[in-house]
Amino acid sequence: MTRKLTLLFFFSASCLFAYSQTGCPGCIVNLPDTLSADTIYLSDAPSGQAGVYYEGDLSFRMPKTTTPVTAIDPDVPPGLTISKITISGVSNVPPGLSWEPSQMEFNTSDGETDGCVRFCGVPLQPGLYMVDVIITARLVIIDQTASFTVPILIEPAESTTDGFNMVNNSGCGSVQVSFENNVPSNGKVGYSYNWDFGNGVTSTDENPADQLYDLPGEYPVQYQAKIDTTGYFLTRVNINAVDCNDLLGGRPDLKLNIFNPAGDLIYVSDIITNAHVPVAYELNLPLEEGNYALAVTDDDSGLGGADDQCGTVTFNRNTTGNLSDGGLALTMEILHPVDIITSTGTVYVYDQPDPPLITAPFESPLCEGDTVQLIADYTEHIQWYRDSVPVLGGTGDTLVVTQSGSYRVVYTSPDGCISMSEEMPVSFGKLPETVSFVNENNEESLFDPDKLPESYQINWYQNGDLLEGFNETTYCIDSDATYTIEVVDLSTECSASYSQAITFDPDYPNCVSPVIDQLPNGVASVQIFPNPTLGPLHLVVNTNSGMEVELSLYSLTGRRIQVETKQLIAGKQDFSFELGAVPAGMYILSFSRGGKTKNWRIVKAK
Repeated sequence: MTRKLTLLFFFSASCLFAYSQTGCPGCIVNLPDTLSADTIYLSDAPSGQAGVYYEGDLSFRMPKTTTPVTAIDPDVPPGLTISKITISGVSNVPPGLSWEPSQMEFNTSDGETDGCVRFCGVPLQPGLYMVDVIITARLVIIDQTASFTVPILIEPAESTTDGFNMVNNSGCGSVQVSFENNVPSNGKVGYSYNWDFGNGVTSTDENPADQLYDLPGEYPVQYQAKIDTTGYFLTRVNINAVDCNDLLGGRPDLKLNIFNPAGDLIYVSDIITNAHVPVAYELNLPLEEGNYALAVTDDDSGLGGADDQCGTVTFNRNTTGNLSDGGLALTMEILHPVDIITSTGTVYVYDQPDPPLITAPFESPLCEGDTVQLIADYTEHIQWYRDSVPVLGGTGDTLVVTQSGSYRVVYTSPDGCISMSEEMPVSFGKLPETVSFVNENNEESLFDPDKLPESYQINWYQNGDLLEGFNETTYCIDSDATYTIEVVDLSTECSASYSQAITFDPDYPNCVSPVIDQLPNGVASVQIFPNPTLGPLHLVVNTNSGMEVELSLYSLTGRRIQVETKQLIAGKQDFSFELGAVPAGMYILSFSRGGKTKNWRIVKAK
């Protein structure tokens, strides 16, 4: 039998009690003498049988520190003192069993580490039950919970009668029952059997085949064994009348002679002198098949010649009633001992409950901080599990979930039949790390961009309205408003945001150092399109005379990215400003000549 220990650390929750924690007093601690003082030890649980009273003790030693725990779970730091351990509950106990520990709390700091648990009762159903014992350990000021698993094997039920045994005679949904004949022939003739299995099947076999019972109900099993091995015995002959008399005129001296089917004399009775009929002869003569002859004589003991013949009758081992020959009338008793053994038993098939169904009214994505309610269609006798570990307090039809995992629910019927739901995976996506921005000279910049997810999207909002096309880590404001930055982790679709009311600083238009924001002398007008743009910008410039101008592209932080010099002629002209290598984002385009500059905010779309 194996034993496993799984430590699952989380803040303690309400206690879980499976079935009863009382009613099995008197467990006895039995530990090996070689155990160290600071260790983890759990003894094996004895096996049981369905339908048979069970009483078994488990002995254990609790650790005083986390050092023994570290050997099992490396995630647990060693050397921490455990001041108290509490048994919080037990789940997946075989239906029909109760449990009771020697004590619920162990002050390990005072040396209380040894204890035991007794399981008792009549297990209802067979199976290998992985019983989870849940304890809560006090580490400094934090309660941490551990769960360890104890296998308890419950063998199939057996029913024993005078005539037969049944193995696995109770179960859920369907059972296949084996039958053992307690009255075997051992190869001898004269044995016969009749079975009625209660499911419409009968048999005369000595050792019948297994029977399948696949509908709920109670099935009476009838058994009869007939043992006809002793044979037939002639045990009494009653002479009721004779017409032979003694030679000297007195009453006859009666004697019986019996001849077997081969004509051999096999029996001569004692002589009843001066017989007063009726008279009886007691004997114990075995009879074979065939016809026997019984001759009644008047014994003359050699006086005056041979014995007088009173009559002869023929019989076999099945003869009954009166027999006669002339004046001879007799009856005989033939014994044929036959043992008949009858027995009855019952097969119990309990209704297999439908698997529980879990509904979860939630929409994806789920993110850290969200709450999900899982609802089972059974309202009682249930236990919730997360990643195959029982959920503390998870015995109601609704389970509030805040942790990722695979959830399922197990229902146990009053008959002890267990059904399990399909697993329901629940996943809460990780939120992007702390999101905030700083404002400098009207430029809002994401704080610590290095913490961005591997795949992300940034959205900016002004007074709650999405600013289309602005998806960079910086944004240049142009008015007083409440601004929000939102970071979306594209792998989980989970987002985090930060909002702040910002006052526009007119000294820093377009988020750059103060300049005279006007067209240079001699430039009548400038048109720029499209904006936003996927590629180059197109400029239409109208000048009064020929001149040389400088076009510069700046980031919102004031870093010049690109510069071009254009020679213009008088009049209207158009040309392109390439942005092919520039990443998507917001930029400042400056048009300069003679110390005067005109700035435009440009958006390079993705």
